[in-house]
Amino acid sequence: MGALSASIFWLVQASALLVFTIPFRWEYLGLWTASHFIRALGLTISYHRYYAHRAFQMNRGARFFWTLAGVLAMQKGPLWWAGHHVYHHKYADRDGDPHSPRMSGFYYAHFGWFLNDARHRKLDASNPVWRTFSSIPEIAFLETWYALPPLALAIAMYAIGGWAWLIWGFCVPTMTLAHATFAINTVNHLFGTRRFRTQDDSTNNALTALFAAGEGWHNNHHRYQRAARNGFYWWEFDLSYYVIWTMETLGLAWDVQRVPARIYREARLGAAPATEDEEMISAPAEPLPS
Repeated sequence: MGALSASIFWLVQASALLVFTIPFRWEYLGLWTASHFIRALGLTISYHRYYAHRAFQMNRGARFFWTLAGVLAMQKGPLWWAGHHVYHHKYADRDGDPHSPRMSGFYYAHFGWFLNDARHRKLDASNPVWRTFSSIPEIAFLETWYALPPLALAIAMYAIGGWAWLIWGFCVPTMTLAHATFAINTVNHLFGTRRFRTQDDSTNNALTALFAAGEGWHNNHHRYQRAARNGFYWWEFDLSYYVIWTMETLGLAWDVQRVPARIYREARLGAAPATEDEEMISAPAEPLPS
């Protein structure tokens, strides 16, 4: 990310402080909720569980909708995000992890890795995400022009409701969503509980799970990456999985990967895994939905 892009990113982050310049109304909180969580679902459902982990398949229309929602989060393109997430799992909390607080410190793991493209390896055919999805026209367009949808959203918010809607519908939720997403890289590798004795520092954290639409059940996820759900139990609220389940019920998603019985048995016994699950680290290209 160049100096101009980084400056724009920090400007949007700082613009959230404008919330203190307008009188509060409860409807603004509803606007923040919708903007934060719809875009959070775009990141979790498409960027993370679909592109990075192939946890399910979905039709082309649903894929475009959720990818666009993810792009609106202002966290770069889907293939850049998902492609580097693959490396996070391959080298979790070891040399090569793009955002490990153990290896790089809190600031770099939270924000620095996102702002510093120069330190990242180039995505090419050796990366399973890039190899599988980069030839799809609409995905390639969003990957290249990822800055346009957030700009359009900001303009739309201002056109509909002026400064109040711009601030509560774009500035504040873009800031909170950035921290909610990046907290999975930092908070969830520093604070929380560990159900599984994985080879990394991943933890489960109910607070980050709430604001990141289910991603905070991170130790579960590191134990079994392929599952479409990160909250393995009913009391682990996972909004993203409920949406995926609904899509499956409606026929919009299929091949939804469940948590195997052996993983639940391991959780009950408190046993260490014989080996870490590596299903999605070097996943081959799969047939794409039409």
